[in-house]
Amino acid sequence: MAYGILDSPREKVFDDIADLASEICGTPIAVVNLVDTSRQFFMAETGLGVRETPLDTSFCGHAILSEDMMIVPDATLDPRFAANPLVTGEPGLRFYAGALLRTPAGLPIGTMCVLDFRPRSLDEHQIRTLRLLANQAMTQIELRRSIAEKERALEDAHTLQRRQTDIVREMSHRMKNTLAMVQAIVSQTFRRVESIEEGRIAISARLTALARAQDVLVRPDADEVEIRDVVESALGPHRTGQGRFTMEGPVVTLGAQHALGLSLGLHELATNAAKYGALSSPEGQVSIIWSDRPFRFEWRETGGPVVAPPTRVGFGSRLVERIVASYFNGEAKLSFDPAGVVFRLDGSVEAGGAI
Repeated sequence: MAYGILDSPREKVFDDIADLASEICGTPIAVVNLVDTSRQFFMAETGLGVRETPLDTSFCGHAILSEDMMIVPDATLDPRFAANPLVTGEPGLRFYAGALLRTPAGLPIGTMCVLDFRPRSLDEHQIRTLRLLANQAMTQIELRRSIAEKERALEDAHTLQRRQTDIVREMSHRMKNTLAMVQAIVSQTFRRVESIEEGRIAISARLTALARAQDVLVRPDADEVEIRDVVESALGPHRTGQGRFTMEGPVVTLGAQHALGLSLGLHELATNAAKYGALSSPEGQVSIIWSDRPFRFEWRETGGPVVAPPTRVGFGSRLVERIVASYFNGEAKLSFDPAGVVFRLDGSVEAGGAI
């Protein structure tokens, strides 16, 4: 039932309505009744001692199909109820009168009914009062529905407000992280270049990589990014459609910070490979493999020029080893094997990486 009041606890206001109906109509039984598909539930009852009964033997199951009110002066003489177990056996019902509970749209959902163990009738005043009590019961039901809807709307508003606050905090957090990363990139790059032009080009390339990483992270599901999307986005500018990259690994979900760190590391690896490594040779290949539980990420170059260890450790090398590793709470190793550069990262993709 859309009103959500089936099986609700007893309330005095409905008990008072049932008591008043019993007193005015002079019947031992009075019920504020809701009719469901297979049972009838009593919001209030006087003289029954139960909260529900099956629908197949109920009088109200017939009453709810009437236009306004159903009155059965003597059930033993009514073909609809003469063989009803509630009439032929215990409790031996004889009289029934039920006024419909109708929603504002006119849909009947139950009855305000009175019952007796002997044949009888109601006068005009009793019939009118029973209708008024049915209207009063329906007004109370509507009031509870209105209150419940307002409470849900208020809770939804509070939930939305909390989400908006969380979004603002997250965006502020990410902005601070991004600005800190930009500051580090600019500072560290200028320490390692020999000219302003060289620094400008290096900084521009690294900030472009940072922007691509942010593009991945501003999607609706930014808090969780699939690792393949991160790799493909980071390597997009370096892919020529000639099958230079191969990727293999299971579905692994990265947090926003993991994705950012890995994107920056991949940019450095791809840039160095294009200048000095496998991607500088037509036959060069890059194999990218990752695994989960525990998390491992490997970049392996083959087919390029013979590799010689660098004479000094630049910012790019320190970025892929130290900075990327910190995002994964793990360790990273950049190896300059003569056959090709190998980068291996071992860590965790659980929440809690470095910021």
